Amino acid sequence: MSLLNIHEKIKEKLAYFHSKHKIPNIIFHGPTGTGKRTIVDEFIHKIYDNNREIIKNYVINVNCAHGKGIKFIRDELKFFAKTNINSNGGDTFKSIILLNADKLTIDAQSALRRCIELFSHNTRFFIIVEDKYNLLKPILSRFCEIYVPEPEYEGSIINLHKYNLNETFKMKDYKTQRFEKLKREIQKTIKKGDIQLNSLTQFCVKLYEKGYSGLDIIELLEKHRFIENIITSEKKYELLMTYNKVRKELRNEKLFMLFILNFVFLSSNLSLENISFM
Repeated sequence: MSLLNIHEKIKEKLAYFHSKHKIPNIIFHGPTGTGKRTIVDEFIHKIYDNNREIIKNYVINVNCAHGKGIKFIRDELKFFAKTNINSNGGDTFKSIILLNADKLTIDAQSALRRCIELFSHNTRFFIIVEDKYNLLKPILSRFCEIYVPEPEYEGSIINLHKYNLNETFKMKDYKTQRFEKLKREIQKTIKKGDIQLNSLTQFCVKLYEKGYSGLDIIELLEKHRFIENIITSEKKYELLMTYNKVRKELRNEKLFMLFILNFVFLSSNLSLENISFM
């Protein structure tokens, strides 16, 4: 699949750093699925002229979410940074790419800060995180920060993970089919009438066994109007706002679905401020 023409301003800024031979330590931060890793990979290949042998010797990629602690920073990272290279007057340097650096412990981040101070003359650090505020302030002060937002493509904001899934596996068509089946299941329940809590509980178990989740029902309520004769728009949005408040407490998927369907079919005339039925 070809690369999308996105994040042009960020690429222009990086190209400017490269053209001036003044590449700083850089933090790339932003939501997941925005293309941070791809931007860094492209930049690394540009720095080393797509020379795979040089990249292999001069670049190290580290996923800090894989239990990398202070021992790794003190030993392996420092050993990589202090090995001698032909700096070519400062134009050639080693690169350390730290993915999910915000997962490092405070002690490991302190060791990383000292490592950055010691080897700034021959090593550049590129940090990729979702939330930069999980990093120590002394680290932030030593980096240029670049925010990578969700890109706009063909007039709409996209998440690249979801976009790639859809392009590769045609998930959009599959998702449409799943929602149509879910709609039919709910419509069958409506037609039966005389809906009770016991029957709703059994219905939730049935949906769960078919692979549906509470989020599927929420998305169906948000984007479709097939039950507006049962629940008004005001009550629908009250449900969505209340769900946003209590979702951390709903850790059982079947109970989550029952919470939604109980309101839709049994409690649509009641305020969700009182959810004691749970």
